[in-house]
Amino acid sequence: MSILDVIANALPFMAEPWFALTWYAIGALGAAWMIYDSFTANTALNPPLKACWPIIIIFFSVVGIALYFLTSRPPGIGRVQGRMEKMRRFTEFSQPRWRKVMASATHCVAGDGLGIMTAMVGARLMGFFFWEEFWFEYAVGYAFGWFIFQTWAMRLHGNGWLAAIWKGGRAEFFSMITVMVGMGLIMRLVTPAVVGMQPMPTTYAFWTFGALGLMVGFVFTYPMNWWLVSMGWKHGQGMEHMLKQMQGNEGKGRKAQQGQAAPQGA
Repeated sequence: MSILDVIANALPFMAEPWFALTWYAIGALGAAWMIYDSFTANTALNPPLKACWPIIIIFFSVVGIALYFLTSRPPGIGRVQGRMEKMRRFTEFSQPRWRKVMASATHCVAGDGLGIMTAMVGARLMGFFFWEEFWFEYAVGYAFGWFIFQTWAMRLHGNGWLAAIWKGGRAEFFSMITVMVGMGLIMRLVTPAVVGMQPMPTTYAFWTFGALGLMVGFVFTYPMNWWLVSMGWKHGQGMEHMLKQMQGNEGKGRKAQQGQAAPQGA
């Protein structure tokens, strides 16, 4: 018996209504809580990640919730008072390279995944063959990830629009390749082996195996994102840039106050 046969025999439950409804119900509730948490307690979370984590949690469900706590929510952050202190605590929590890479991969898969799943719905309804669908999903996922998520993140690191578009597209090119390798393996091999065909968007299997493809894509893109973060082509998470800006503004403010006070004391 081949590995694919073992997988095919182990995963039929994923096409069942009870599994799909439970999986996505947990994901939806977890995403709603995460949005609330990011605006009330974990407010120092990078803005692009505030948009990315709900997408990841909806598709990854309990796995996504666990990743959020492990990667992007410092313990006790709700008890930290003051914007600056929250930013410092979040940045300190984000220092380990593996957390930055996890956040980078999350950012990548959320943007790509939203585009991929959107394209997959259209491709299935239009009756695309596998490779037509694969490249259509690649193109749409790349566009979502590049122009919406990566460019936004690069802008927050002080880049102008042209530099942000260039750097975002460069990082997205390499990230997207590895996400689609994982997604493609599930679409090409695993899904047909379990359900016998490529499922339509009206089936439970479409959404559960789509989520599985994104999770496998996450695993595949993690090493790529480690390389991109190590080179400085991606940043992961942390508020270093904004903290430096705020500290610089505070320093300028103090100098201005001292300059105004000097003539009075002369």
